[in-house]
Amino acid sequence: MKILTHFVRTALSVSLFSILQTTFANEAVLPTILVNSNDDPDIVETTESFKTHQTLFKTARSVSVVSKKQIEQKQAMNLTDALNGVSGVISAPLGRRGADDFIIRGQLASDAIYIDGLRQAQASDSPIDITGLERVEVIKGPSSMDFGLSAPGGLVNLVTKRAIQDNFNTVELRYGSQDLRQIIFDTNHTLNESSKAAWRLNTSYSDQNDSTDNVYFKNFYISPTYTFDLGDQTDLSVIASYSHKEYMRQQGIPVYGSLLTNSYGQLNRSLFIGEPDQDPYISDVYRVGYNFAHRFNEGWEFKQNFALQKTRLDGQVIFANSSSLNSQTIKRSGRDQLYKDLNFSVDNNLSKTFDMGETHHHVMVGVDAIHDTRDIWNYTCTVAGNFNIYRPNYLGNDWCSKKTLRSDSVKTTLKTVGTYLKDRIDLTENLNLDLGVRHDWATVSALSHYDQSDNSKNSHAFSGNIGVLYDIHHIISPYMSYSTSFLPVTDVDENGKIFEPEKANQYEVGFKIQSPSQRIQASLAWFDLTRFNVVSSDADGVNYQTGKQNSKGVETEIVAKIRPNWLVSANYTYTPTAKIVNDEITSYIGKRLNNVSKQAFNFSTRYEFLGEMLSGWYIGAGVRAESEKTSYKYAYTVPGYALWDAELGYNTTRWQASLNAKNIFNKEYYAGGVNSNIVALGDDRQVNFNFRYRF
Repeated sequence: MKILTHFVRTALSVSLFSILQTTFANEAVLPTILVNSNDDPDIVETTESFKTHQTLFKTARSVSVVSKKQIEQKQAMNLTDALNGVSGVISAPLGRRGADDFIIRGQLASDAIYIDGLRQAQASDSPIDITGLERVEVIKGPSSMDFGLSAPGGLVNLVTKRAIQDNFNTVELRYGSQDLRQIIFDTNHTLNESSKAAWRLNTSYSDQNDSTDNVYFKNFYISPTYTFDLGDQTDLSVIASYSHKEYMRQQGIPVYGSLLTNSYGQLNRSLFIGEPDQDPYISDVYRVGYNFAHRFNEGWEFKQNFALQKTRLDGQVIFANSSSLNSQTIKRSGRDQLYKDLNFSVDNNLSKTFDMGETHHHVMVGVDAIHDTRDIWNYTCTVAGNFNIYRPNYLGNDWCSKKTLRSDSVKTTLKTVGTYLKDRIDLTENLNLDLGVRHDWATVSALSHYDQSDNSKNSHAFSGNIGVLYDIHHIISPYMSYSTSFLPVTDVDENGKIFEPEKANQYEVGFKIQSPSQRIQASLAWFDLTRFNVVSSDADGVNYQTGKQNSKGVETEIVAKIRPNWLVSANYTYTPTAKIVNDEITSYIGKRLNNVSKQAFNFSTRYEFLGEMLSGWYIGAGVRAESEKTSYKYAYTVPGYALWDAELGYNTTRWQASLNAKNIFNKEYYAGGVNSNIVALGDDRQVNFNFRYRF
């Protein structure tokens, strides 16, 4: 990976310099023109994540946006697919277990999923269906100021598709490896020649097996949305969705016989360590909400965002309790799990733009609230006998011979109210200052199903951010920022006691670059992130809280349209520090955090042919690479890897056909460590044929 590091640094620096030099030279006649809009879907310029419409170039924070077109080009089947290749993000470190697992800036962020700016639940147990997404926005670092309760490393905000002023019907068919079959239908229509009223319906169904025996994934999704015509000054969109997923959990394979040598030989990667007769996971997610905005004559604008979500997830899983050098058998244990969640979220804010002396202000004041109830029923299943990992001896219907309620079966209720004030100040035409302060009040209560104990904790805290950015000729914008976060913890210890809230802070310094035509966008950011009151678990799975963690690193990205028909994008992440600073278990102190690679590099390009003979055709290729991963808990190292992807397609006005291949050389790699006995498998080669027709 040292060679890779040198190559990446050299390639990025040389290519960035040469591209900028060439492009800026050609565009030097327009050095002061700022293009505020761009119809090019390859170049994402703006974000709505901070509750106002602002350009990425003038945002004093590190934000990555995955557009709808990019999601389609990746042929992403789930959220972790969509997040693959985003700088600072490690996607699916626990493999294909069905959940949305990802790490941002060295910190686990799987529960930090927001939909249209609202936190969906205490924990993201049920996987997200991405069919109804317009884009995915990754906000890096503490973000309590704008999102309330947020994880320290960052969060993922999902922006849903809404009804627009257009009339179209789109049907998409996909067939691929592992018997993948998918159909997607998207229809949008305006009403009565109205300039605003419209309705839209998104729906999809997919069915796919897995290279692991007995593992499969089935998904159904439907989402109707309606935009009302309430006049020029008022906007209202209502959206509902229902997602149903059924899947058998892929839990990885034993370490000895895969990563580490086993005297009995190498294991088959198709090994399923569970039971074919175990219950699959069934996930049902119902969601309804609305976005409301009204603009007053005095220049004030009021916005309200509301959502109600109900989730149910139940299923069974089997874990390996042992893995050893000279054994062909392992001991196993199982769990029967039921998670139910009911979440109400609302955000109200009032904003206005005005001048004060020589300065220009964008002021917003707001109140938001969450009421979330999470009900967990968790049983331990005794799995009799030893399991032969070389000649699987499955037990059949009676595999769960005894079921015992676990102590982590608990009903937790989270209630929060937060108030915030933010001001984006244009001190001069070029110098911008972002200020924000927030105060949250939270109550967490926990009722144990195990021993009927009832505990609660009240907490409150200030959080905020400050950022300064200087725009140099609309080409380079250096910036600095400091942000904090506050996150009430709903986990409990072995006695049912609720932990103290987590807190975090982050320093970030960087700069952003764009060409005058905005055909090139690039950024570089350095960060120093510290997390306090971290909840961890010991070898027996018992939770405790004494932790402090720190991560530092550099992220760089570039997207360049070298020619109108040639797009190149690349990013590189270097995280030299991702360590435990304090911990109750002293042997952990100074060790590296789980599944955080020091280096990651992603490169992709697409070329569209011109001319009569080849017009409409395009080709693309890419590489994704990560260095090795270690863990403070596990005595093994997950090797680094590099994967190659390719695409070939044909576009017309009405239809598109494409062939996409991921991991085209079918490299056998490991995604990360699950525990001391199990390692997660990486994805095998996947080849998909996709056909889309618009009418």
